[in-house]
Parts: sequence; structure tokens; C-alpha cells
Amino acid sequence: MSSPTFDSLRETLKNLRRRRSNLFILKQSSFFVIVVALFTLAIATLAVWLKLDKQGAIALFTIVVFGFGLLLWSFARVLRRSHTDDRRLAHYVEDHIPDFEQRLLTSLEFTEDDLANGRRGVSQQFIQQLWRDAQEHVQQQQAEVETVIPSKASWISFASAASVVAIVAVAFLSSDALFSTGSRLIWPFAISEPIVLIEVLPDIEISIEPGDIEMQRGDGVTIVARVSNAVPGSINLRLQDDNVNWRDYSMVRDGSGSESASFSYYIPSLEEDTTYYVSFIERGEQNSTQHRISLFDLPQVEQIDIAYDYPDYTGIEDAIEEDSGDIIVPEGTNIELTVTFNKAIATANLQFEESFSNDDEGLDPLSPYADLQLDIDGNIGIASFTVNQDGVYRIAAADFSNLESANPLDYFIRSIDDNPPELKLIRPGKDEDVMPLEEVVLEIDATDDYGLSRFNLNYSVVGADEVEVNFLPELNVLSVSGNELIYLEDLDVEPGDFVSYFLTLADNNDIEGPNEVISDIYFLQVIPTDQEFRRSGAQGAGGGGGGGDSSALVAVQKDIIAATWKLKNRQNQVTAEDFTADAEIIAESQKEAAGRARMSIDRLAERLNFSDDSYDSAVENLSLAIEQMNLAAGELDLEQVTSALRPEQLALQYILKAEANINRTQISMQQGGGGGGGAQQEREDLRELFEMEMGQLENRYETPSSPGGGAQNSEEANKLEELARRQEGLTRAQRNLARREEQMTEEQKRRELERLMRQQEQLSREVGQLAQQMSQSQQQSSQSQASSSSSSSGGQQRQTALERAAQQMQEASKSETASIAAARSQKALENLRQQQRELNKQSDRSVNQLAQNLGQRGQQLLQKQRQLQDALQETTREQGLGQTRQEIRNDGDMQELIELQQQQQKDLEEIEDMLRAIIARGDNDDQRLMSQAQEATRDLRPIREEMQTSNRVLRNGMVNLSVDIEADLEEEIEDFAQGLAALNPSSTASPSDQLQQAARDAKSLRQQIEDLEQQALAFNENGLQASEDGTPSIRAMRDQLERTQQLAQQLTQQLQQQAQSRGPQRGGQRQIGQQQNQQPRQQGQQGQQGQGQGQQSSQQASAGGGNQDQVGRGGTIDTSGNNSAMGNARSIRQQLTQQDIEDFLSQPELFRQLLQPILELEGALRAQAELDNINNKLYASVDEDIPDEYRDLVEEYYRVLSENQESAESAQ
Repeated sequence: MSSPTFDSLRETLKNLRRRRSNLFILKQSSFFVIVVALFTLAIATLAVWLKLDKQGAIALFTIVVFGFGLLLWSFARVLRRSHTDDRRLAHYVEDHIPDFEQRLLTSLEFTEDDLANGRRGVSQQFIQQLWRDAQEHVQQQQAEVETVIPSKASWISFASAASVVAIVAVAFLSSDALFSTGSRLIWPFAISEPIVLIEVLPDIEISIEPGDIEMQRGDGVTIVARVSNAVPGSINLRLQDDNVNWRDYSMVRDGSGSESASFSYYIPSLEEDTTYYVSFIERGEQNSTQHRISLFDLPQVEQIDIAYDYPDYTGIEDAIEEDSGDIIVPEGTNIELTVTFNKAIATANLQFEESFSNDDEGLDPLSPYADLQLDIDGNIGIASFTVNQDGVYRIAAADFSNLESANPLDYFIRSIDDNPPELKLIRPGKDEDVMPLEEVVLEIDATDDYGLSRFNLNYSVVGADEVEVNFLPELNVLSVSGNELIYLEDLDVEPGDFVSYFLTLADNNDIEGPNEVISDIYFLQVIPTDQEFRRSGAQGAGGGGGGGDSSALVAVQKDIIAATWKLKNRQNQVTAEDFTADAEIIAESQKEAAGRARMSIDRLAERLNFSDDSYDSAVENLSLAIEQMNLAAGELDLEQVTSALRPEQLALQYILKAEANINRTQISMQQGGGGGGGAQQEREDLRELFEMEMGQLENRYETPSSPGGGAQNSEEANKLEELARRQEGLTRAQRNLARREEQMTEEQKRRELERLMRQQEQLSREVGQLAQQMSQSQQQSSQSQASSSSSSSGGQQRQTALERAAQQMQEASKSETASIAAARSQKALENLRQQQRELNKQSDRSVNQLAQNLGQRGQQLLQKQRQLQDALQETTREQGLGQTRQEIRNDGDMQELIELQQQQQKDLEEIEDMLRAIIARGDNDDQRLMSQAQEATRDLRPIREEMQTSNRVLRNGMVNLSVDIEADLEEEIEDFAQGLAALNPSSTASPSDQLQQAARDAKSLRQQIEDLEQQALAFNENGLQASEDGTPSIRAMRDQLERTQQLAQQLTQQLQQQAQSRGPQRGGQRQIGQQQNQQPRQQGQQGQQGQGQGQQSSQQASAGGGNQDQVGRGGTIDTSGNNSAMGNARSIRQQLTQQDIEDFLSQPELFRQLLQPILELEGALRAQAELDNINNKLYASVDEDIPDEYRDLVEEYYRVLSENQESAESAQ
């Protein structure tokens, strides 16, 4: 009989067994699925990698089937092990639930039979009780019993299997290869085999260049291989030159296509006959056809030995140069060429070719070298020739097989010219004024590249025999320094004479004859002794200072003599046309000087005879000078330059004698206390004769310069000025490039032109931007000021001018040649300058503004004139002796100087337009300004004429004459600039302040002279040791002397300004003084008397007199003292500028002679300044001195008095 308790226990165990079995099957099935999925993926991947055909797929399918069978067998075996009995299950539960305490396991030891039949030793009640107890514990822990078998691991296995299956499925679905391969493996027997097509490839073709050839031994060759119907990765070139060994070289791929490729290899030199072919691997080894290169030998030069036989005048030893070719030797060298060929030669020629030549125009070029035949001995050839010019030579040969040289090398010939000797006149280096008893030191250096054969000094007085001094100690010396002391006392010269001197040099060239160099002609002008001039400057009561400067007529005549002298020396070096043109220019200058002198004498002849015999002698000497000028002009018309020199020099001597007569007369007049008005007028008229050319008369309209410079230019004007300056420099560079094109290579011309075009394009863009900016500004101005039509039109003009300039710059930047670019750039520059003038016209709207700007323009004109003069002097120093006029005119620097002169003329024309504008726009309130503008306009005319003359002279290559004219122009422009500065109404410097400043400058000048005297004395005492004990060197003293000369020049200018400015102010001071120091009833009469006295005083002052007693009564200051001070200042400036520091060192007494007039000048200026200060205080106008109640009465009194006076005059 069955027990319910036991059945319940068994049911519980059965449920546990079923749960455990299900979870085990789930877990093992998951493992099986994972293995199967991964195995399938691995098989499919392997099939894809192996790319199996049908047979391989079948084999792999067999393996897959076997693998799947093995997996199924393993899975079934695992499932079979999953069954277990109750006892083992109870043991599993007891292990996991210890609270059962072996009850479940013990109760299973008894069966139902034991309960029914009993077991030995165990009662039925015990079994019954044991089952009941086990059942109770199972029920108490029912939840734990049901979960004693965990399901988590099984479900994790299931999830893993699902994931793996999903991944494998995604892999198959996403990969066509896996999916296709897997499909083929499912049933590989259904795979259909593809039809195999056998492709028949075309034959590989190999072509070789140049194939079988013959070539010159030692030449290079390029082997080219072209492969068709294949593209090999590399090709080897195989060479054989010994019939045994092959050498492999990898060829370079030049290009390739889909079915072809080309390769090349360059062999720089072949010395043996060579067999070659190409080989590569493509469908097996591929080889080209073999080809052969056969070599032959052309005649060629292997070595040139040169034997030099130098001319005797060079002093160079003969020499032999081996393995050479190029020849650089002095002119006249004999050359012997020994040429070694590579083989026996039948004939050989020495072929010459001309090289680039830059010979002077007008000179006959040398005949080119004639080709020579070499003397052949086997493989040796010999030829000889003499080098007389530059050239190029080559050697052409032919062998006995009629093979000729191919492309023979060119060798250059450079002939080193025998340069003419160089002469450097160190001291004095220029024309100089000397006194009759003076000793003149001449220092000259001469050098030559190979040696001197003559070095002579020639000097003479006009009409006397010429003295020749030989400075050469021996023949063929390279460098000589010559020194000569000329004792003027021994020459019996007197004021008015002059000593002319020149130097001659010659080298030792014995082939073409010595190169002779003749220097310019220099003059030592004899002037009165320094004591006479000093007495002239010390006489304060005389009628004006004696002039020490040479007149313009002297300077012009000197320039004419110098020009004739140069033309005489260059007669054999220039063409007949140039010589005739130069002679005509000099003759024209001589006639012009004679004509002006004649006109001046004719004007003076209209007066009565001169009251002094010296003046009659001066006019007589001038007449004789004119006669000699006419004789010289006649000789020049006949082109007899040598015979024209003597009358030219005689004319100069007569002019100097006439000037000496004038100076002596002035000295005697000053020592005698001056002369009357007629004599003074005679002196002024005759002095004007000598100063007519250079305008050396003092400017009677000078006023103090204005410290202000006018309003600042606007930003647009500054930018425009910068652009114009840059465009001017660029235009100059383009012109220089156009002149130098023939001397440059094509590459150099191209690079230089490209650089200039880039700069031009940049300038064009900047000008365009400025034009746009100014157009916008003009539009805004027009909108705000619609009524200003004139301004709008002016703005339109400016915009148009700028646009034209920008357009022309753009065209210039695209020019193909430098000459075209320079022409277009010049037009653009002219438009920019026009733009500047338009801007200036718009800014200079008022008379005062014009006056202020004129002061600036005057200073700019003076500054540019000084720069032009410095450039001319530098050009004169750098100018070579014997240089032709054509060379001078074609020089690039000379062209720039001519352009600067022309620009000066344009600036002067603009200043003249501004002066006319002041005169036209001025009203009654601007009378002083208008009067000064009219005077400045008159002063401008001679400046313009001299500028034109200087430009004409410079364009004809007469640099020295132009230098003299420009030096005179600087003085005139300096005075003119001061007059323009005086137009500025903002000038505030009073005459008293000017006098005080002049006194301070005189004191500084005295102190500097005293310091310089002490330094000179110390230097003379210490001698050559001067630099060791702290004594200043000659260079330091020379610098201090230059500063002193500048201070003297500044002082002279100040006195000129002060003298001009004091005249118009004195009348006002006199009237003020009279009105404030007389009773009202007496004021009218005294004022008229004071006015009359003022007029009389003014007349006396102009005649050189003056009355100092009027200071107390009328408030005037005598101007004669000022005139004396001005004369002293000029004399001091002249003596300082005419002396060098060496003169002061050799004659220390010159310092004492300078200090005396400086002390007198300083004292006079101090006295004048103090007197002027007292006068200003004494007669200063103070409005508070007249009470208000009397002011109207005084005005009424003067009005009635004026009416009564007019009525009385009408009645009379």
C-alpha cells in the first residue's frame, strides 16, 4: 500500500528532475547552436579565401557534413548523460539545502515495500514518521526546493546562442561573397562550371633608337627603347665594348600607357666601339635586336700653348702660358699660338671674329683681324699675330680623310688699352686771385699705367715768354709729384695782369706714339695788395666799399678762353662737324660778351666825360678788350682756335686792367671821404658794366626772411608729391635702361625691364587709388557746397589729370621696350606735375597765402640750385681729361643734370605765375606786398635768362662754363629767395632784433677767429707733433674754418636784410616822434618840417652821407654806418672764402688783418643796436598819454589845418 507522504516526496523529486532536465537541454542546445553557427561562418570564410571551384566546394561540403554529424553525435551523447535517479537528485538537494539534515536522503532509503512489509530492525511507525518529517521540511522550504536548480546560466547560454546566430546571419546577409559561398556549399553538386576562354596576347614589340650609328669618339648618345603590347616595370640596357663582357644599366622610364612604355639612358661619352641591346622580363625574358655604335675621330684641339711677347713700353717680361686659350694682354703684344690636335692634321685655320665694341663716335674703327693659316707639323700647328683690339678666335682643322672639326670652341681676345696719363692738380686746383708780390705754390700729381715720358708745367704772362718746368726725374716712372713755387715779383706783374698756366703729360707708348694729355688752362689773376683793400674797408666815411670780387665779364672771358683751349686740345679727337659746332658756340659767346660790353659803354658815353682819369682809362681798356674780342671771334669763325687764344687772353687782360682802375679809383675816393652825387653815379654805372652778366648788384629790395613757412600741405598733396617723386625716379631709371640696352645681355635686359614694370604697375595702382579718393572728397564737397561751381570744375580737372596719369602708367607697365616705357612714364609725370599745380592753385586762394607759399617756393628753389651746383662740381671732378664733348653729352649723369636744370626753369615759371597772381589780386590794403611782388618779378627775369644760357651751354657739353654760371645763379637765387621770404606778412622780426642778432653773430665770428688763431700758432710751434699733444689737426682746423666762413656768410645776409627793412620804417617813427613831442598848435608845422627833413635825410643816406644830429630831433638813425658795416662784412666774408687753412698757417698775420675789421664791425653793430633801442623807447607811441577828452579836439585840429593848407596852396 502506498503512503501519501512518500508519493508527495516522489512527486517533488519528479518535478525537480523535470526542471533540471529542461534547463540542461536548453543550455546544451544553446552551446550546440553557437558551435554550429561559428562552424558555418568559418567554413564559409575559408571558402571565400580559397576561392574554391566546384570540386573544392564538394570536398569542403563533405567536411562540413562530417563535422555536423560529429556535432550531432556529441550533442546526443551529452543529452543521454542528463538522466539521474531520485537518490542522486536528493543528494543534490541536500547539498544545496543543508537544513534538511539528510532527512530527504534518509527517507529515500526506505521503499513502500519496507513500509508494507517492514524492514529488519526498523518499525513501520519510524518509516512513517521519517517520511512525514521529511515531507514537513520539504513543505516548509518549498520555495527553496523549487529554486534549488538555477536557470540563469541556461538562459544566458540561450541569449548567447541567439546573439551568435544573429551576428552570423548579419554577416552572411551583408557580405555577398559569404552569402554566395554559403549558398554554393549548401549543395555544391548543383554548381555549374564556367566556360574558360583562352586569351591570345599580341606579341611584344621592342624598338631601339638610334640603332646602328657612327659618331665622334668622346661624344655622348641617348639610347631610347619603346615597348609595345606590354608595360614592363624595368628594362636593362646591356653594353659590350670588349666582345666578351656585357654590362647592365637600368634605363629610366620616360612615359607609359595602357599597352606601351618608353625608356631612355644617356651615355655621356663613348671611347670604344660598342654593341648594345635591351632586355626585360615580361611573359618571360624579352630581348631586343642587337645594334652597334661605330666611333670615329674628328680633328679637334687638345691643348693651346701661348707665348707672349710684350711691348717694350710695358716693361713686362715675356712669358709662356701652357694649356690656355683666352688672351688678355696689353695692346701691341705679339702672340704665338702652339696648337696640339688629337691626330695628324692636313690643314688648320685660325678664324677671327669681331667682339662687341663701344668705340667713340667719329673715330675710325680698326680693321678686324685677318684669318691665318697654321703651319702644320704632324699634329702640331703654329700661328702668330699682334693684339691690337678685342676679338674672338677659333681653330678649324681638317684631317687627311677630309674630316673637319665640328663646333670648334671660341676663345676671346681682350686688348688692354694703354690708358692716357692721369693728372691731379692738388693746389690750388682752380683759378685764384693773387697779389703782385705773392708766391704761388703749385702741387701736381701725375700717374700712368706703364710709365711717363713727359711731365711739364708751362706758365706765362700775356705778352711774355712762356716758362716750361720739367717735373720728370727720369723716364718711365709710374708716378710723379711735382711742386713749383712761382715768384710773381719776378714776373713784374701788376694789378690787371694774369698768369696762365697749364700742364702737359705723355706716356711712353712707342707703338702708336705717346698718349698726350693737356690740362685745362688756369689763371692767376693779379689783384691789388691786401693793404689797399684793408684801407678801403677801414674808411667809414667814404662813399661805399670797394669790390673785391671779379666781375661777370672777367668770369665769362675766362670761360671762353678755357673752352677755346679745350677745343684746341681736342681738335684731332672729334669729327669736323662737332669741331665746327663747338667753334660756332664759342664764337657766339665771344660776340655776345663783346656786344654787351659795347652796349654798356655806349650808354655811359651818353653822359658827360668821367671826372676821374682812372675811369677814362677803364673805358679805354674796355674798348681795347672789345677789339680783341672781335678779333678772337673772327678767328673762331675761321675755326682758327690756336690763333684765337692770344686775342682772347689780351681781351681778358684789358678787362682786368679796367677793373683794377675802378678799384683804385674807389679806394682813393674812400680815402678822400667820398665824392659828390655825380661821381657816385658814375661809379655805380661803371660798376654795373662789370657786373652786368652775373647780376652781382645787391638786391635793393631785400627784406628780412620770414621764419614761417606757410601752411602745411594737405595729406593729398603730400601723397601726390611722393608719387610724383617716385615716378620721376622711375622715369630716369627707364631712360638709363634704354641707353644701356646695347651693353646688356637679353637676360639682363629682361630682368631689369620686368623689375621696372612691376614698380610702374604698383605706382599706377597707387595713383588710381588717390584719384578715386580725391574724386570722393570732391563729390562730398560739392554736395555740401553746391554753389561753388568753380571748385567743382577744378576738382573735375584734377580727377581727369590723375586718371590720365594712372592710365599712362598702366600703359607704361605693359611696354615691350624701355624707351617706350620711358616716353609714357614722362607723360604720366607731366600729368602728375600738372595735378600738383592745380592743387597749389586751389590752396593759394588768398594773397597772403600766396605770399607765404612763395617764401617756401623760394627756399626750395635755392635748395635745388645748391644741389644742382654740387652735382655739377662733382661731375666736373669725375670728368676725365681729354674727354670728348660727345662723351659728355651722352653721359647718363649729364642727362639727369640737364633735366634738373629744366625743372628749375619750370619752378621759376610757377613762381612768376604766383607773383603775377599777387599783383592781379592785390587791393589797396596790399600795396606794400604788391610793390615787393613787382620788384621780385623784375629780379626774376635775369635769373630766367641765365638759367636758359646755362642749360644751352650744358647741353653742348661745356661743363666748366656751366659750373661758373650756376655758381653765380646760386647767389642771385639766394637774394631772390630772401626777397620772396620778405613777402610773408607773418614776418615779425623788428630791425632792433636784427641788429642785436647781427651784433651777437659778429661777436661769435670774432671769438672763432681768435680760437683759430691760437690753434694755428700752437700747430706751427709743435710742427709734426701736433696730433700727439692734443693740438687740433689740420683737418679739424679746416672744419672750423668752414664753419667760420658759413657764419660770415650768414652775418652778411643779416646785414643786407636789416639794411633793406630799416628804410620804410623810419618815416613812421619820425612822424610818431614828432606828433608826440610837440604842442598841439605846433604839431602840424613841425610834422611837415620833420617830413621834409626825413626826405632830405633819405637822399643823403642814398648818396653815402647822413647827419647823425637828426637823431635827437627827428628820431632818425644814420644809415651810412650800416652801409659801412655791410661793406666790412662782405670784405671779411670774401677774405675768409678765398683763403685755405694752409694760407693761414703759412701767414699767421692774416688773422690779425681779419680781427681788426671784425672788431670795428662788432662795435658798430652794438652801437647801432643800443641807439636804435633808445630811439624806440624815446619815441614809442603810447595811446594813454592823450586823454580821451582831448583826442577828438586833436583830430579836428588836424582836419581843419589840412583844409586850410589845401586852400592856401590852391590860391597860390
